[in-house]
Amino acid sequence: MEESEIRPGPGRPSGRSDRSHGRSLAKDIAELALFLDLTESRGPADHLEAAAAELASARRIPATTLKRCASEARALIEFADQSGAVRQIAMRGGGSDWDLRQTISAWLDDTSLPAVLKQRALRLNRRRGGRPATTSRALRAVEELVEFARAGRPGALDELRSIRALIGNA
Repeated sequence: MEESEIRPGPGRPSGRSDRSHGRSLAKDIAELALFLDLTESRGPADHLEAAAAELASARRIPATTLKRCASEARALIEFADQSGAVRQIAMRGGGSDWDLRQTISAWLDDTSLPAVLKQRALRLNRRRGGRPATTSRALRAVEELVEFARAGRPGALDELRSIRALIGNA
């Protein structure tokens, strides 16, 4: 994923309606929220909520899905701000709302949502994401491995040896 690239690649359609077909709701929310951030005066949190509400009103979206998509859109907006893309978009917007919206849309189309979410998970959790390890969860996992090894499951004994080596080196 190229952080600074905001133009559509060769052979990609330039029309908003063509590119948004099949695009995630999170990217649609992020597009509208970024547009509002660059053109309106209210705070960015208000823009995200307004964008989510506007897009949800046009479609029947379950509340849990809307909450997840808004969180993903927030990650995209944070990434755009941290990578400097917001400044580049504002400079390349061309002065009209239409050009600004097209530039935002092109940047979002070139941005990988899964990569942005993975980067955020790594930053927040300092590892691959998921729930932080706890003693009880780790103990349950080791006990489960012991049961698998006793049952003769292939690889379980090797995994236990690896864990023992890790603990011994710590």
